[in-house]
Amino acid sequence: MEALQKQYAELLASQRFREEDLDSAVLARHIAALSTSPLLAGSAVSIFDLHRCEHAYESDFHRALFSDPQGVYTGVQIHPDDLLPVAKNGVAGMRHVFLRKNPNRDVRHFKLIREYRALVHDAYKRVTEEFQILEMDRAGNVWLVLSIVNLSANQQQPYKVTSQLIDTRTGDSFSPLDDLFDRENILTPREREILQRIAQGVRARRSPMNCTSASIRSTPTGSGSLRNLESTTRSKRSSTLGSSEFSMPDY
Repeated sequence: MEALQKQYAELLASQRFREEDLDSAVLARHIAALSTSPLLAGSAVSIFDLHRCEHAYESDFHRALFSDPQGVYTGVQIHPDDLLPVAKNGVAGMRHVFLRKNPNRDVRHFKLIREYRALVHDAYKRVTEEFQILEMDRAGNVWLVLSIVNLSANQQQPYKVTSQLIDTRTGDSFSPLDDLFDRENILTPREREILQRIAQGVRARRSPMNCTSASIRSTPTGSGSLRNLESTTRSKRSSTLGSSEFSMPDY
């Protein structure tokens, strides 16, 4: 855990904020919209300020959901058995967003969805939490992050922490612990599947007797064809990170 805390601190320190680039009116506008949204009335909503490293907003429902039976709120208490995997996936997710090794990914479209157990009214319940970027400053630093927590529909054992990083623009999803997500020359699972099907179709036409044989990845010829197809596809893919301004989502 100490190593994770060090990585967390280093990732936060990697961003360089300037006060003049942060408009408090923007934060106030988000708070007003979130606090009055009927769609979020039954969700635990919060905004985390990465410049000040503190919660800038926690909804009344958020504080009520995670309060003890006496109504005292001290923050979200994660189950001790879930704390390490939650921290590990959280730091990994931050690394993907902050380091941005893959220029073909626009972090403004990222969403981190995870499930873990938290103390709800003196009993541990599985919750689903969604993170997404709410605001970036002019320099491209991630400033405000939105968190929406709901009780999970699945409260059955086994209790396992799950975490997925989703590109809402493409629909692709990855485990935050998957380093392939950061590689510029890696294809998405959907693209690889399409290329495999194309390559399998080529093989089927050339050798009908082998159309139901092993996967294309298991043959040297097939692997070579797939690499050529991947190279062609990569050369056609290009994307740039647009304006650093992030439009406010629909609440």
